[in-house]
Amino acid sequence: MTTEEQAREIKNRHSLRLLQQPGVAGVGVERDAQGNYCISIHLDSDDPGLQAGLPTELEGCPVKFIHSGPFRKLSRD
Repeated sequence: MTTEEQAREIKNRHSLRLLQQPGVAGVGVERDAQGNYCISIHLDSDDPGLQAGLPTELEGCPVKFIHSGPFRKLSRD
């Protein structure tokens, strides 16, 4: 089982590469349904082909895919 700190370190090592992949909108650390830490990869569409080239685990830490759509920067107004 991966600790929160380990998951954050893994995320930091892989985020830049993952964010360069088409369809990846964001990378984070979350808990899965059992309460274990995992890497979350946010995808900007439901296209099943997006997941095909992405890992299902990173350094032994499971990956969870979330279809969240593109992220947009919010204004401060």
